[in-house]
Amino acid sequence: MLHLIAFDDLDSEQARTCLALYQPGDLCVFVDHGHLVAAEFPLQGPGYLLGEPPLPPARRADLECINYDRLVALTAEYGPATSWYS
Repeated sequence: MLHLIAFDDLDSEQARTCLALYQPGDLCVFVDHGHLVAAEFPLQGPGYLLGEPPLPPARRADLECINYDRLVALTAEYGPATSWYS
């Protein structure tokens, strides 16, 4: 499963719900405000940042930056997707 993460607070109700659904091996794409939680998110699978550098300094250095074309390809590859916007 692919999760689009755009919330900015890992202590929020939305984050807790997302983490309850998140399974090892799921893919996460951090978008918009999600860049702010990417460094602290407990990844158990692939993770990406949507956007072009430079990105916010709170981002994880080990996450690849992708564009919208790559996001579409990942969505097709990973199947179902969830969206977590605040």
